[in-house]
Amino acid sequence: MFTGVRVHSYADIAYAVILPEVEIGQSVRLRNVIIERGVHIPPGLVVGEDPVLDAKRFRRTQNGICLITQPMIDELR
Repeated sequence: MFTGVRVHSYADIAYAVILPEVEIGQSVRLRNVIIERGVHIPPGLVVGEDPVLDAKRFRRTQNGICLITQPMIDELR
């Protein structure tokens, strides 16, 4: 986790690279992710538990690591 990252309560994060100025909403669960600078993760988002769903929403490697960018998050709305 880089500087300027804000993690709200009840978030569960493991095996993550989180670049600066990221905000992670309440009750988020993240596994095996790389989050680009300045991304705002909405409350309740789950990434890293369902490989099929992750591949539809984010760029996912064969090893199961998901890249999350703000445009990808914006498309979820």
